[in-house]
Amino acid sequence: MSESPDRPPSPRRRLGPWIGIAAFVLFLSIRGFALLWTDYLWYDSVALTGVWRTTLFTRVGLVVVASLIAAGLILLNTVIADRLSPRRRSMAGNPDEELLERFQGWFEPRVWRVRVLIALGFGLLVGVGATQSWDEFLLWRHGGDFGLLDPIFSNDVGLYVFSLPFYRDAFTWMFQLMLVTILVTAALHYLNGAIQLQTPNGVRRSVSGGVKVHLSALLAVLALLKAVGYQLDRWELLYSTRGRVVGASFTDVNAQEPALFLLVLISIVAAVILLVNIRFRGWRLPAVAVGLWLATSILIGGVYPALVQRFQVEPDEVNKEAEFVVNNISFSRLAYGLDAIEIREFGASADLDAAGIAANRPTIDNLRLWDSGVLARTYAQLQDIRTFYGIGDVDIDRYLIDGELTQVMISARELDEPNIPPPGGWVNDRLVYTHGFGAVLSPANAVTQDGQPEFFIGDIPPEARFESLTIDEPRVYFGDLATDEYRIVGTAQPEVDFPIGATGDAVENNFYDGAGGIELGNFFRRAAFALRFVNLDTLISGQLDSDSKVLLIRNIRERATKAAPFLESDADPYLVVLDGRLVWVLDMYTISDRFPYASYANTSILDLAQGLPNRFNYLRNSVKATIDAHDGTMNFFVVDPEDPIIATQQRIFPELFTDGALMPQELREHLRYPGDLFRIQSEKYRLYHVTDPTQFFSNVDPWQFAIDPSNSPRLDLRNPNAFVEGDDNTLFRPMLPYYQLMKLPEEDDLSFLIMQPFTPADRPNMVSFLVAKSGPAQYGEIIDYSLPADRALKGPGQVGDEINQDPEISQQFTLLGQGGSRVIQGTMLVVPVEQSLLYVQPIYISASPDQEDTIQLQSPFFQQTSGVALTGLPEFKKVVVAFEDRIFMRDSLDEALLATFGVDPGSGEPGDGPAIPDNVADLLSDAEASFGRAEDALRDGDLATYQSEIERAAQLITEARRLLAEAETG
Repeated sequence: MSESPDRPPSPRRRLGPWIGIAAFVLFLSIRGFALLWTDYLWYDSVALTGVWRTTLFTRVGLVVVASLIAAGLILLNTVIADRLSPRRRSMAGNPDEELLERFQGWFEPRVWRVRVLIALGFGLLVGVGATQSWDEFLLWRHGGDFGLLDPIFSNDVGLYVFSLPFYRDAFTWMFQLMLVTILVTAALHYLNGAIQLQTPNGVRRSVSGGVKVHLSALLAVLALLKAVGYQLDRWELLYSTRGRVVGASFTDVNAQEPALFLLVLISIVAAVILLVNIRFRGWRLPAVAVGLWLATSILIGGVYPALVQRFQVEPDEVNKEAEFVVNNISFSRLAYGLDAIEIREFGASADLDAAGIAANRPTIDNLRLWDSGVLARTYAQLQDIRTFYGIGDVDIDRYLIDGELTQVMISARELDEPNIPPPGGWVNDRLVYTHGFGAVLSPANAVTQDGQPEFFIGDIPPEARFESLTIDEPRVYFGDLATDEYRIVGTAQPEVDFPIGATGDAVENNFYDGAGGIELGNFFRRAAFALRFVNLDTLISGQLDSDSKVLLIRNIRERATKAAPFLESDADPYLVVLDGRLVWVLDMYTISDRFPYASYANTSILDLAQGLPNRFNYLRNSVKATIDAHDGTMNFFVVDPEDPIIATQQRIFPELFTDGALMPQELREHLRYPGDLFRIQSEKYRLYHVTDPTQFFSNVDPWQFAIDPSNSPRLDLRNPNAFVEGDDNTLFRPMLPYYQLMKLPEEDDLSFLIMQPFTPADRPNMVSFLVAKSGPAQYGEIIDYSLPADRALKGPGQVGDEINQDPEISQQFTLLGQGGSRVIQGTMLVVPVEQSLLYVQPIYISASPDQEDTIQLQSPFFQQTSGVALTGLPEFKKVVVAFEDRIFMRDSLDEALLATFGVDPGSGEPGDGPAIPDNVADLLSDAEASFGRAEDALRDGDLATYQSEIERAAQLITEARRLLAEAETG
């Protein structure tokens, strides 16, 4: 007999869903605890538990205090509402009569439980939002003064940077709390019968006198809070965008600010009226208060400033706003460090000769012939060694080599996680392939006969040509390419260290012996990490033992920002060989978006936008962080102790920072002026080099970044393993600042600096170049070299036009681009020599994807082979030197200088530059015609003619190559 379908479900079936929900909630709770505990273990492993405690306790403390305040306020008002409820409740005629009677019958026996639940529920709901203000609270709690007063209210800037954000958050929270309290209170009065939307006779609404007293008091508090809000609005006028520039404008100061002050007074008057209404218990006085506030807000707060702007300011805007534009210029220059820029005149002389070139040999010897994007490709193909290694960003630095300061290019050989070889699986991905190995370093100006870089450090294990570059610990567990995936080391499973043998099929193994990592230790830690990773292998794997460690947060930028949560990081960390170890250096910034009167930076408009937030108006490079590539050890050196924000952070996290004076001298010699900071400063200096308010307001002399006539690939700094490809359409694009080791005009010593050329916004001629020094003795000095204003001097874009229009160079480009090769024009370098400007552009060729270049690799893994086939390998081919009206392209820099100045750069003696034979152009023209006839024949199906014309074109190109070679050698 079948079971009746109407039979109720068994108790077990009824409990099933609830058990499932309870189990899921329990799992989430336990995992939440596991995440919290493993976070603590990470901070403990890097000796920064104080950072963990401060951030956690501040968050929790704010939630607890805010929730208790909110719950207490709501509970107090529920008690008052109950006390004010009518003793005799008449619901007759009320449309919700039955509902209200049921509620009152249910509520009265449970009155205290319901009150507490309501208070706790709404209190937690309102209080939990306070956790978002933890950083503002700490800055307010520990903030100090800037020693600088704002020009309108004469408050210290510290009020706006440290206190005002927290005041605004606290006001918003309190205002929301009062609104919730008023709504909850009004609802309880309604449910208690003290507010009746319809009286028994159905004629009018009824509100008891006690309710009017209660709500009047609450509304009075709300009005006082509104007065506080208007006061905050007055201070925030210093960020106004009403005028042409950021900051309080004429209308803000002379109309909006008085209106807001009046609204402060009106709000206080409204609060007094509402309190007086406690005595009269009517609606007339509250209506007067609200009406007065609305009228003032609309007429005085809105209409009046608009009239002032239209009829006083706009007819005479330049004069009216001049005083306030001065404020913006002054505070913007302070906010970005532009006030410290030294302006020097640069003659841009046309008198540079052979003697001048010879006298500046240190600059010439360090001219960078390798673009980072091109060299990254070359490194990757020549030095990746295996597919599971990856070369990301190539950085520029300088080292003392054989007693000479030498500019070099350097990159780490990291683990390329997406290309870990099969078979995959947890053991393979987490225990076996754990690290990269070594680094690649080459001089920036050296090229082999094959057009490849000359390696000072290369291969696996890394071989250093000079003792000062020896790497004793080459393993890279923490790097720029690392993802958020964890690794477990110190296990029974050997790690792949590096390939060995003639073919590299065998591997050397390694067992991690570094100080970094979190000890798994016992069952509970393993269980916690299993919950964190949602992976059971961490708990049950027999490969793990008491010595095993988890490596978390291996990406160096993520690692540094987790340790220092108030700091922002530069997009371009760089590697340093330091005392035999590989150490990452990462520039870190203090930023704020609350610096009064300062214009906002917008990184989204910059080419290859940086890792900084899109909107801020104060920036300092106050910290240099170092991260050991082997064990992840971090140091945060304070290099700008005068910055009030970093001083505040030192008070918040005293164990995090190290005095910059304690930085090792060896590290100090490798510090660079940070790229992100210089880009932002350069972007701002385009406008803020003008300090006259009338000229600034009228936008008389805006600059733009000079045009770079280059199509070489650029690394996308938002993705360290991705390149923005160049092509003929990107041949002219904004020039990025570049590092260079050179001797500046009128200085005796070499300076490692970063440089940005400028042109006028609407013209291509060059007007200035900005440099920032990185040497230990001059670190942070910024100089604007101003070019003569009485004559137009060629900018990089114009020089690029002349290069591409030069008949001889154009012929050689055509020749180099034959056979599927692609000509890559590198970054145009603007080189100040004496009081003259020299332009240098390296030229590379790269095989197209269907071409193959066979390169002899100087690596122990290829000793048994004649070479290895690589596709698209960039090759240095030529270099162009331009000075005034002279432009020459040759195989080497020395040859190009010889042609340009008639000088052997090594000796300073004059020489004769080779000339290209006139008939090369005819040969190339005939070859081009043959290619055209071959294409026509192919379309017509005439394969014999096609083959004949292709062969003839090849013969013509070969003859052109021979003539060029003869010209250049003799």
